[in-house]
Amino acid sequence: MTVTLTEDTQLLGNVVVVGYGTQKKEDLTSAIATLSPKEVLKSPGGITDALQGSTAGVNVSGGKIRIRGTSSITGSTDPLWVVDGIIDASGNIPNDNEIESIQVLKDAASCAIYGVRGANGVIVVTTKKGAEGKPKVSFNAYAGFGSNTSKVEMLNPYDYAVYVNELYYNSSDATAIANGTWNKTVPTGVATPSNPLGSTDWWDEYFCNTNYQKYDLSVSGGSKYASYRIGATHADNDDQMHIEDVKADNIYANVQGTVGRFTYGGRIFANYSRTNGFTGASLMNALQTPSNLPVYNEDGSLFLTGNNGRDGNDLVNQIWFLRNEKIRNHSISALGSIFGEIKIFDWLKYRLTYTYSFARNNDATLIPEYDLGTANGKQAYNSQSTTKGGSGHEIIENLLTFDKTFNDVHTLSGVVGMVSEKFDGWSTGITGRSNEYADFGPESRYPDSQNVTSSQYNEAYFSYLARVMYSYNSKYMITANFRADESSKFKKGNRWGYFPSFSVGWRISEEPWMKDATSSWLNNLKLRATLGWIGSANAVGRYDYQSVVETDNRYYTFGPGQINPEGSSSNASAPLIENFANPDLSWETTRDAGVGFDLDMFNNKFSLVFDYYNRKTTDMLLAVQLPKSTGNINTMYSNVGSMKNWGIEISATYREQIGDVKLTVSPNFSLYRNEITSLGSNASLAGGAVAGGSNVTMTMVGQPVAQFWGYKTDGLFRSDAEAANYVNSKGERLQPSASAGDLKYVDMNGDGQITDDDKTIIGSSLPNCSFGLNITAEYKGFDFSMLWQGDFGNQIYNNWKTELMGGYAAKNQMTDMNNRFRAEDVTFTTAGGEKITLPANVNTDIPRAVLNDPNGNHTKASDYFIENGSYFRCNRITLGYTFDKSLISKAHIESLRLYLGVKNPFTITGYSMFDPQVPNNGSTLNRGVDGAYYYSTSDTYWVNREFFAGLQLTF
Repeated sequence: MTVTLTEDTQLLGNVVVVGYGTQKKEDLTSAIATLSPKEVLKSPGGITDALQGSTAGVNVSGGKIRIRGTSSITGSTDPLWVVDGIIDASGNIPNDNEIESIQVLKDAASCAIYGVRGANGVIVVTTKKGAEGKPKVSFNAYAGFGSNTSKVEMLNPYDYAVYVNELYYNSSDATAIANGTWNKTVPTGVATPSNPLGSTDWWDEYFCNTNYQKYDLSVSGGSKYASYRIGATHADNDDQMHIEDVKADNIYANVQGTVGRFTYGGRIFANYSRTNGFTGASLMNALQTPSNLPVYNEDGSLFLTGNNGRDGNDLVNQIWFLRNEKIRNHSISALGSIFGEIKIFDWLKYRLTYTYSFARNNDATLIPEYDLGTANGKQAYNSQSTTKGGSGHEIIENLLTFDKTFNDVHTLSGVVGMVSEKFDGWSTGITGRSNEYADFGPESRYPDSQNVTSSQYNEAYFSYLARVMYSYNSKYMITANFRADESSKFKKGNRWGYFPSFSVGWRISEEPWMKDATSSWLNNLKLRATLGWIGSANAVGRYDYQSVVETDNRYYTFGPGQINPEGSSSNASAPLIENFANPDLSWETTRDAGVGFDLDMFNNKFSLVFDYYNRKTTDMLLAVQLPKSTGNINTMYSNVGSMKNWGIEISATYREQIGDVKLTVSPNFSLYRNEITSLGSNASLAGGAVAGGSNVTMTMVGQPVAQFWGYKTDGLFRSDAEAANYVNSKGERLQPSASAGDLKYVDMNGDGQITDDDKTIIGSSLPNCSFGLNITAEYKGFDFSMLWQGDFGNQIYNNWKTELMGGYAAKNQMTDMNNRFRAEDVTFTTAGGEKITLPANVNTDIPRAVLNDPNGNHTKASDYFIENGSYFRCNRITLGYTFDKSLISKAHIESLRLYLGVKNPFTITGYSMFDPQVPNNGSTLNRGVDGAYYYSTSDTYWVNREFFAGLQLTF
């Protein structure tokens, strides 16, 4: 599908791009939101950033987009991207200045035409085309810089040294404290807190400012027979962790023409990206490195941290990795699409479209030989890891469209067609070692301990689709869609899924009796209702309906005491079924019903869109634990369980002109509720796996998905006597290792002991509601805009806190640790002779500092780590100026706009860590868990405060 929209502004406002076609806005009967391309051009970040806070029912967190909440428990929640009719175009999203229109399809009535591909909603993007006339040149450019919006403050050298001394003091027995020998085991580096070896803010060493720039140049034009638009883009981004120099170049072209009854056209897009820099440094380890140590020695060499006798830990200097562990990632991708359309009759057209896209990547990581002074901080060889891969995607579409008006009031339109999709991909990874070569090179230069892994896949879909739309004088509308999908993910016999949808609309404002009563203030009132079914196969792999047999290191052992894993003469090969087949696997199905209305009043000064939806997902694809009698500990995917969702979305716009000032205010509000109604044979589903092996989310029947799961606490023990008196009916202590200042865990089931059976729901990552606000003002040539957005009523499981506020080891802590519990005044003398007096502090919720944490304050998942995740953020502020044409026409300039602004200037939140938006790569079961694997920055998200400026020029 390629849609050409003329430059008539009234037509642009009245035509909406829908699946495989267009529709007049007044004839829409489903939930479709429109985002103006101008919103994308107001600041860097593209469509994804522009959607955040501007569209009701659309949540954007860490670059991950969710439309109307959770559509699948274990499958992907990413929406389908459709660019100029090309489906699954997420890797080929157009440049900002190339966009003509953006629609978000939110309900089954609008998405069902895309079948299984549209299970999570659809984002439809149409690009600009050339127009008849002389060539027109457009140039857009912007540049900016930024830094973290928030900073995690860590203990300074003195406070850190005092903390470590108290840590050891609190873990010492009375005798050692009485005779003063307790400080003999304290790390020597904190013996004199007032005289540290150094003073380092490791946050500042880890992060730096980021800067970026982007340039886009395009030329468009055409004749009455053909039009074109071609362009090129260059982007450059220097990352904020000293490590990545990311560059990307792309070219694109749209061509379209008409000769008689035949229309032809095509689109190409090609991108080349490369990343060069450094990686491998752990942010957690950097933050925990003692602040009383330097980064470098006086001679400029790297200071070796992690000396256990001096530092009390083995944390190596992370700056080495930021300067030495190299990455080199190169990738190319390209897309080509051509179509031919013949007008059989004035009302009937046939179109054939062929699209092929591919991607290739060549990535490498190099770790030179190093010795950072600890047992785990050395590598006696150079190592290189490479990954090379590729993918392809072929689409063939045959569409027959019709659009006929009878007697000027009856309009019948629609489309029928067939779509074929094929995917293929491959990947090869090679790791190796060398003591002779220390730079990127062929894998043959790293022959030692070489390990090779590879994979390959194929996937295919075949679909029939149909849509019929009827409108009576744009007053009564009805639309019916049907999609039949066949997927290679399922066994023959279960591959087909059938997904119909229906929607109706009534423009009640067009009724004569309504016009008579409301003509002075009502411009439009349309009632809508939808019902549809849509399928999904996102939760299963390409071959989950087949069994997998493992032969590597699988043996029968004969004779006594035979445990040799390498296979001796008494061992026989024993192929083992690793995954059992489930030939009955089939589609997840979601029934989606909704009602809504569109309202325009006061000469279109005020507009309101309201939607209520109710969705039920059945035959959910979940992993089911098999009986141990099968001899297999793995799970098997099955169609079990169900889930329901409902929500309300409200979008409003108020427009006013006061003299030369034009003001537009557009708030939006959405709330979303979720409930698990069945999990089949599963009692629950654990998620939110964190470092250490715990699961901190649980999905259960009768509750929303992925509730936080752990121990409920009842504050801190205020005295040793209170801890000792926390006993059961037998007089046995519930927490034998607890003392004053430790967390008090609640015996939820009353069995007189604290066990896993006492874990309960301790919070939810699902917000009670979301709110967005877009404000725009124009005065003569000036334009000003602000975008606000927030979530309210949700919680976050702060797994960073388990270490950065753990209070159990000689590792740096957040400054909040200065407010730690102390039952009474404490005075001690350090090994260096400094006398330290610390006051009692019982009015706090921060546990005591004690070596090795005998009560498990930092290891037990509990509500101590639950924080309020509500926030309200100003996403951007932009100020622009468009020059009057009379001033620039002499220079043959058609339009010129200069602008500057700031992204994320401030956020109102009570969350203590990096950012309250916690995406977790879009995983439903891990939602809201911040820092699940805190030693990897890929699991962590933070926004930058960015200052930018740009220009938009056409001549």
